[in-house]
Amino acid sequence: MSTLDRPLRDYLAEVAAPTPSSTGGSVCAMTVAAAAGLVAMSAGVSRTLDDSQDLAKLANALHERAAMLIEADTRAYRAVGAAQRLDPDGPERSTAIRDALVAAAQPPLRVAHLATEVASLAALLVAQGNPVVRADAITAANLAASAARSAAVLVRTNLRAAGLDDGASAEAEAAATSAERSAHLVQSCPIG
Repeated sequence: MSTLDRPLRDYLAEVAAPTPSSTGGSVCAMTVAAAAGLVAMSAGVSRTLDDSQDLAKLANALHERAAMLIEADTRAYRAVGAAQRLDPDGPERSTAIRDALVAAAQPPLRVAHLATEVASLAALLVAQGNPVVRADAITAANLAASAARSAAVLVRTNLRAAGLDDGASAEAEAAATSAERSAHLVQSCPIG
């Protein structure tokens, strides 16, 4: 059963379990999906914006993409665990681990990019959207920025553990910095 089809309580218990299967990348994706949901809601009630429905559709699409990464990250992390359980003396083990770690860096890299888009849309809605939901848009920007920063750490960690850095670490870092910039911009906006 997909993570998205299970009760939230079960997912949170899995995250907290001492045998990790849903880890940091999955939580980052869940956070970005929730932030995108807040952006979609904020856009939906900002009817005075000419493009509010387009913004809501875009935010919903980002929400769906982030939600799909919850499962993708879980599968990638499980593949790392499977590679690490291979015969320690087997000739394919080190290559399998390296390949799995590189693959495991991809979902959080995508999460960082999505988080940047979510934070940017949230900042737009803070500035131009309905003031009634401004605090929700600020929350979305902050959540997205935190998830982007955490995802960048996961990308860097996986690639370093693989003994590689193919530029994805710098790409994730740039995405996190961009999301943080959007979140920082909204901090001084009046609420309500």
